[in-house]
Amino acid sequence: MTAEDLFQETLIKVWKGFKSYNEQSKFSSWLFSIAHNVAVDSIRKESAKNTTPSFDDIEAFSSNNDPHITFVEKETNELIMATVSTLSEKQKQVFLLRQHSGLTFKEISKETNQPLNTVLGHMHYAVSRIREKLSKEYG
Repeated sequence: MTAEDLFQETLIKVWKGFKSYNEQSKFSSWLFSIAHNVAVDSIRKESAKNTTPSFDDIEAFSSNNDPHITFVEKETNELIMATVSTLSEKQKQVFLLRQHSGLTFKEISKETNQPLNTVLGHMHYAVSRIREKLSKEYG
């Protein structure tokens, strides 16, 4: 599913669920929860197909036009995403919220209803697994 598809699905869910929005809570938190759930559902669907999320639909960002560097970056991203797909759901969720959404650990703790130390532990384990895979691959 492309980013545009996820965006469109999120907007549809926001539109349909607007009546259930509680005005006492922050709109941005409510909106993020919907977007987060759409993204997690998409990842689960990809995992159910027994495939790993890929960066094929995302243009490689590189300030260097060296094909070798671009190739290594792509391979590294694929290895990271393959490793992320093997993490537990909670570890995967914390890692993706931190890396792709830019949330602080306190925000992730609040969003996931988990204690801060638990969130930090999930992140530590996720990063350790990714480092382990990268060091095996690249020495």
